[in-house]
Amino acid sequence: MHTIHGIALGPGDPELITLKALRILQEADLVFYPGSITKDQKKSFVYPILRYHKLEEKKLVGFFLKMSNNREDATETYAATVKSIGEAYRSGKKVAIVCEGDISLYASFSYLLEQLRELQFPISLIPGINSFSLGAAQHQVPLSLLNDKIAIIPRVKDIKEINQCFQEFDTVVLMKIRSGWSNFHSELEKKDWKCYYCERLGTDEEYITTDLTTLTSREIPYFSLLIIKK
Repeated sequence: MHTIHGIALGPGDPELITLKALRILQEADLVFYPGSITKDQKKSFVYPILRYHKLEEKKLVGFFLKMSNNREDATETYAATVKSIGEAYRSGKKVAIVCEGDISLYASFSYLLEQLRELQFPISLIPGINSFSLGAAQHQVPLSLLNDKIAIIPRVKDIKEINQCFQEFDTVVLMKIRSGWSNFHSELEKKDWKCYYCERLGTDEEYITTDLTTLTSREIPYFSLLIIKK
């Protein structure tokens, strides 16, 4: 039986995947990819990456998650996807499952991995470039030097959380900033910190800036992050 592969596709630029990832995608019989459902409309961030590499449409299988804090629907979707993966695996097909960013960092694949391991399927994970590594590269700033400590924090609620992080860390990466942005944006502008904002990295809609005042009236998308350094 073939090994099931979990593959990271990087933050958005279709060329920012490993040679190994591309080879396995090309060899796969089926490629399961995630997407979202918003107002009954299905959309996938990673689908264009797969099509960029000229993968056949017939071997692409999407699983779509409703954008909600209620995890019940997501749990059902993951269970149904694992069932489909299992059926494909048992029939002898080469199966790959992809995700945006890195395979182990806030990846939807991790929920599938847990269930696949319970079924004792052979699995191999192919890591990839995460969004804040690309963000640092685009801003041409090091994330860390020498003994610098880095914190990665999702969904920060207020400036107090960030202040607390800087008591121990030298660089703070804020992920999923949209939900709390309005609570700490104005306070952040007053700080003597270096801030590197990034959104939709690696795509045609990429936007980066170090001037937080330009973000005052900007709508912050889901795919956005902020790197802050003392």
